[in-house]
Amino acid sequence: MNTIRELFHSLGNKHNLITVGCGVSKEILSNCLKNEELPEKVKDKLNYVIKNLDKHIADAMAAEKVALELHDIIYKVINPDTGKPL
Repeated sequence: MNTIRELFHSLGNKHNLITVGCGVSKEILSNCLKNEELPEKVKDKLNYVIKNLDKHIADAMAAEKVALELHDIIYKVINPDTGKPL
């Protein structure tokens, strides 16, 4: 069984993967938009995806804030390595 510390560490790693992945995807799609030969319909769809990636990044940042609040509350009452009350 994972410790609380390990679980928070895993959560942080997953958060980083999501935000970095969305950021890289957004950058790649933004570069694709620079191609002047793309039809407007395709550009519209790429812009739509980019906006959604922005929302995913914002949601991930909000989730990180909640996780940090939980972290602070839990670490005040439970030893993160043993899971036992302090």
